[in-house]
Amino acid sequence: MTLRTPTLLAALMALPTLAMAETTLVMPQQDEPRTLSPGPSSDTGGHGPTSNIYSHLVVMDWGIVDGVAAYGDLAESWEVSDDATTYTFKLHPDAMWHDGEPVTSEDVKFTYERIMEEGYTFSSFLRDVESIETPDDQTVVITLNKPNMAFLPMMAQGAQWTGKIYPEHLWADQEGFDTGPYVNEPIGSGPFKFVRWDRGSAVVLEANEDYFRGAPEVDTLIFRTIPDANVARAEFEAGQFPYLPFNYAPPLAEAPMFEADPEINVVYTPSHFSRDLQLNLNHEALGNPKVREAIAYAMDREEMNRLAFNNSWTPGYYAGVSSLQQWINEDARFPEHDAAKAEELLDEAGFPRGDDGWRFSVKVTGPNISDCTAITEILVRQLREVGIEAELDRFDQSTWFSRIQEKQFDISCYFGRYGPDPDAYREHFSTDGARNFMSYSDAELDELAAEANTISDEETRREMYDRIQEIVVRDMPYINVFEEQKMSLVRPGWDGFAVMPAGFNKSISWFGVYGVTGPDDAE
Repeated sequence: MTLRTPTLLAALMALPTLAMAETTLVMPQQDEPRTLSPGPSSDTGGHGPTSNIYSHLVVMDWGIVDGVAAYGDLAESWEVSDDATTYTFKLHPDAMWHDGEPVTSEDVKFTYERIMEEGYTFSSFLRDVESIETPDDQTVVITLNKPNMAFLPMMAQGAQWTGKIYPEHLWADQEGFDTGPYVNEPIGSGPFKFVRWDRGSAVVLEANEDYFRGAPEVDTLIFRTIPDANVARAEFEAGQFPYLPFNYAPPLAEAPMFEADPEINVVYTPSHFSRDLQLNLNHEALGNPKVREAIAYAMDREEMNRLAFNNSWTPGYYAGVSSLQQWINEDARFPEHDAAKAEELLDEAGFPRGDDGWRFSVKVTGPNISDCTAITEILVRQLREVGIEAELDRFDQSTWFSRIQEKQFDISCYFGRYGPDPDAYREHFSTDGARNFMSYSDAELDELAAEANTISDEETRREMYDRIQEIVVRDMPYINVFEEQKMSLVRPGWDGFAVMPAGFNKSISWFGVYGVTGPDDAE
């Protein structure tokens, strides 16, 4: 089939010459990649292309909302020892690199060992690895130094961003994964092959006809950089691409208008993420626990929900989300809105209103997505009402993420994550947690988080995570705001995007399009 919409053809013609394939899919994304080598660090602009070029040992996608926390990619099957310290993976025998070489267990060993040696981001998911052995070309044996109940699901999730498998025969002579000829001309083993990167415009991929799971339905895959959400929405409405991802989607308050349009399918996807506020404890005022508690009282989730989400999101009063209800401690609850209580706490904290009416100033930022934009705009007003001189601080997605990693922020909207295993609390709140951007530290929490995922008895684990939630709500280095619900827009006839049930457990990551199918006939 050939997509013939004039607007799409015009968009493609604006790119350097491209041989039109039978099925072409244009995927908009907000950020230009920094690199097409995913190993060294998380790169919001690179996630889409690299997740379709490279393969993973195990992975997950939005099938997590149906309970599938991990499934095999290169791994065709695996076994776990009775003491949960030895994982034996059998690789798919037909997996090939895009240059025709076979994928072997040595590639997995090489990739993971280099990630650990270099201390790359994914190394946090491999922290308990004692050894990696390769008894034959299709077998990988990973031995842990202690039981880790979260090892598989957390490794599957981390693979979304940085845990891709590299070809040893091409990278062994390089010092890391950030130098050499294949950094931006990648050779992977995934469902799509790299064609070219037109800087400032698009990354172009083509179907891997020899993909070990079978060739994808999409023949040409183009990741177009469109930083402005308004531009992306206008181009979607003009028919230039069939899928508008949730990070571009209009405010949920506008959902009824799109639901009434027969030319648009509105897709809602639940999540194990929240929208929360991360507070930088290095800030003079935010380092005071009474100030953080006051901010929790100053925030009015119900007003936010009414104004921003058409009352369609679930306010988050717990340190968890209902998709993982079994792990929520309902006795650990964030306070509800009480502006008078907020003012009282701020006075007690030693930050009275000055002659100008202000107590102290903060910058409020967040990722460049519509829901966080709405939350932060309303939050600024709510904070100003209790005497906090709050101002918005806007950045593109990549810059924002770099700044919170470097702790160059005061308050940021964030997408906290509570699964696929509750070990996610350690990633966010342990002193050395990979997502602890708040400079938060608590010795009891560190000890509990380190021990909890070695415990096989679920009731004991639950008690430990209950206590972790009590500590987090007591100290409030972050404040939960809402449970996330993703809204995406899809043109009729298209199916299998990662946020859709037809794409669950086959998209090969949240960013994958292997499950996508287009309309049978295009006019």
